[in-house]
Amino acid sequence: MRIGIFLPNATFDLPGAPEVGGIETFAFTVGEALQALGHQVILFGGRPKEGRRHRATTLTVELEPYIETRSIPDIGTRFQRLVQRLHFGWSIRHTWARHRVDLVLLAKPFDWPVAWWWKSTRPDLRVVMGFHGTDFFAGDRRFYGAVDAAFAVSPRIADLAEARIGRRPVLIPNPVDVDFFSPGQSVVADGPEPLRLVSSGRLIGLKGFGNLIEAMARLRHLHGISATLALAGEGPERNALAEQIARLQLGGTVHLCGLLEPIALRDLLRRSELYVLPSVGLEAFSISALEGACVGLPLLLSDQVGLKDFLDARDVLTYSARSVDALTEALLRLHQRRGEADWVDRAARHARIRDKFSSVRVAQAILELAR
Repeated sequence: MRIGIFLPNATFDLPGAPEVGGIETFAFTVGEALQALGHQVILFGGRPKEGRRHRATTLTVELEPYIETRSIPDIGTRFQRLVQRLHFGWSIRHTWARHRVDLVLLAKPFDWPVAWWWKSTRPDLRVVMGFHGTDFFAGDRRFYGAVDAAFAVSPRIADLAEARIGRRPVLIPNPVDVDFFSPGQSVVADGPEPLRLVSSGRLIGLKGFGNLIEAMARLRHLHGISATLALAGEGPERNALAEQIARLQLGGTVHLCGLLEPIALRDLLRRSELYVLPSVGLEAFSISALEGACVGLPLLLSDQVGLKDFLDARDVLTYSARSVDALTEALLRLHQRRGEADWVDRAARHARIRDKFSSVRVAQAILELAR
């Protein structure tokens, strides 16, 4: 089968860059898994900006220029994104026709009008919508008839999608490379060494990293807890976070690691003891946190992170988002659990997770949904 993945505004800068998130990572990971299952996969996406690149892939990649939203009249962000999608669909029409895919995966409601246009001339085309967030727009439901099947990456996203379109998507989690992100030969300290925390992702306000840095200061200055935090990633909040680290005198405690290549990121995770994601806004899933869990780390997630819905108490602790007090209290509780056999058993955690989140399993679930 010929399968297309449609991502008009994806820049495909390397993961961890300011404009690359879960949907872009999903496209490569699931696309390659579908290819491994014997299908031909074509990725239709935006061309990387000058000086940037996407990671190596075996997929057929059709990357074309796309118009920036800032170049579109500002009648609202959703209007700009819709126009961007429509323009891209039109600009790649000849490339699209040449590949003549049997199935296409969409990632945004803005793509529904484009799918409606495709199906007006090719009613046999199968369209699968993946709800990774809530980018709805006025009038979107009139085009949803072009979608043959849908899935959501978390129960909360499924709830929001059902409220919008009147039908509940199937739950299919985001995948991760469970063979690459594995415990390895990591060693967990249970003695007097500092508690080693790690987090990763785009350095944007939604992620709540400022709250985590504030909690680190409280651990050190109010509770006398020795802990370090390694924060991997890049983004527009980097300078503000660096200034906060300096102001709170955490220069030797909190480290901004920048954008890491996959091997370096995996090794950093393996050297750590606890993965923390303090998102203050809705985070549909979080592949970054899942990578930490697959390495075998226990997770501390805010209640805004959808990944928690797929895990149990042996693997994750949650707290009320936006509350630095709640985050600090959770860190204190987990500091007390250092050395507990069930909490630090990385191999067991990886074994619980690997089948549920493997890219092949996710790809198979999407194929079953498309039938």
